[in-house]
Amino acid sequence: MKIINSLKAIFFLSIIGLFISCGDNNDSTDANSEGTVNSKRAGVNEVIVHMNADPDKLNIVTGTSAGSSEVQSYVFETLITTDPVTLDYLPYLAKELGTMEQVMVDVFGEQKEGIKYTYEIREEAKWEDGSPITGHDFAFYVKCIKNPKVDCESIRPYLDPIIDVVVDKENPKKLTVVFQNKYFMAEAISGGLYAMQSSVYDKNGFMSGFTINELSNPANKEKLNNDENIISFAKDFNSESFSRDIIVGSGPYSFKEWITGERVILEKKANWWGNEFVGKLDQFNNYPDKIIFEIIVDNTTAATAQKDEGLDIMKHTSRDYVKLKDDKKFLEKYKIETPTAPQYSYIGLNTKKPQLAEKQVRQALAMALDYETLKKVFLYGLAERTVSPIHPVKNYYNKNITPYPYDLQKASAMLDEAGWVDTDGDGTRDKEVDGDLVQLSLEFKYPSGSDFAENMALVFKKSLSQIGVNLEVTAKEWTVFLEDVKSHNFEIVTMAWSMGPGLSDLKQIWHTELYNGGSNYVGFGNAETDKIIDAIRYENNEAPRTEMYLKIQEIIHEEAPYIFLFTGKSKIAIHKRFDNAEGYAVRPGYDASKFK
Repeated sequence: MKIINSLKAIFFLSIIGLFISCGDNNDSTDANSEGTVNSKRAGVNEVIVHMNADPDKLNIVTGTSAGSSEVQSYVFETLITTDPVTLDYLPYLAKELGTMEQVMVDVFGEQKEGIKYTYEIREEAKWEDGSPITGHDFAFYVKCIKNPKVDCESIRPYLDPIIDVVVDKENPKKLTVVFQNKYFMAEAISGGLYAMQSSVYDKNGFMSGFTINELSNPANKEKLNNDENIISFAKDFNSESFSRDIIVGSGPYSFKEWITGERVILEKKANWWGNEFVGKLDQFNNYPDKIIFEIIVDNTTAATAQKDEGLDIMKHTSRDYVKLKDDKKFLEKYKIETPTAPQYSYIGLNTKKPQLAEKQVRQALAMALDYETLKKVFLYGLAERTVSPIHPVKNYYNKNITPYPYDLQKASAMLDEAGWVDTDGDGTRDKEVDGDLVQLSLEFKYPSGSDFAENMALVFKKSLSQIGVNLEVTAKEWTVFLEDVKSHNFEIVTMAWSMGPGLSDLKQIWHTELYNGGSNYVGFGNAETDKIIDAIRYENNEAPRTEMYLKIQEIIHEEAPYIFLFTGKSKIAIHKRFDNAEGYAVRPGYDASKFK
């Protein structure tokens, strides 16, 4: 059974690179005469996982990439976790699931209806130095996120509703997480708090003088932004040292090495506090002595490495899946799991750019993409169109939205209506914007190594050229690409979002407050959409919440800041030398710590 130990993995979205393509699969393995796996890796108690790019950071607070979350999930721990099959919550660092109370809460001098979740930490839970894990370790994690100078804008909104973490004076292993309102994800967020050791991450005690209530009060914003201790802590905490060298958690694996562009290595702890529960509770089981994340950007090289048994786990593209599922020699050594992928792919349109500021232009671009060709030719039919940021498996996905069709004639007419016409006869539409003649010439950025993204961009470019729109296609190395996206240094990009199994909090990606520093990279939103997003977060009744979900999806579709593409299934090849390896819908689709 796979257990996810990452707040990011369970409870909210995280950015990932899209469809990195694999190469051809050449025959390289054989089975013995009895049909069992004759592996040259037999007896090696480690798992080698393919990773197509370096993690951005391994700090549990400041890391944002999917690769970061995957590595962190084996190093850091939360109060509760999730069964990936049933999606039920299970106690982890906590003895039991949290006890909830609806109470009146003092919110900066005003009484409001709020929620409290109380947990008690297991007596056995200790840090590697032998000191006990207490409620103060979770309070410190919250303080890190609420420090306004810490680089964690993409996750800060999820903890905004937390106004305090109260540690019992008589029993420091008992803590109560106080929410200033009836936040609909209160159980998930409180149970998903991480334990962070302040003696490691704040040796100078910079954050010890602040309360969570003080850090939460918007009236203190200017004061906090100029506080020397706030600034000094953030300077240390945001540094490279705490992003890739000093990585200390309470989980079963410890961070050992990160060689940029090559690998990240985790080693199993001999004295992990949870060893007492191994074999008794599934969420504590861990078997490999090492988990090695092998970084191979070029997927042809990665596919070759897997054929030579240099990789135990690799996610494959639709193109390669079609070949691999019938490759008898490959299947003698590897099995292919195809769980539902909890993600959607999209093309992002920067609405702050003059060429893309009008929704008619964005809608026209959405009608200039040949979705069926992409699906049939490049995804081999193994994908489905989607129309919104809600995954189609969820019951509040808006099924009444009609996808934009591939219709160049209509797209051309819409551009004409918006005033984008070719006035100088050079073949490219133009328009006067703020006194300047602006050409409808756009740049499409995608992460290098992604064959699908490149092919999609070229298909898009060809269609757009037929209606007077020039598209330049640019590949960027992943970390550079990601930085461009975060800084809004793009016109058009292609990416994907991964999501958790629970309710969707749309604030991180779609609220205007999250344009600077958050994940609203395309600049979507206004007062109306912010109001709907905020209302969803505090509506605990399903029927009115669903109505608001349906409404915001309609608005996003109409405004077209994203060209929504596809959802589908993961194609994960796992070595057969493991007798209990499974694929799951919860990302990343497997749990290497459970392989034996």
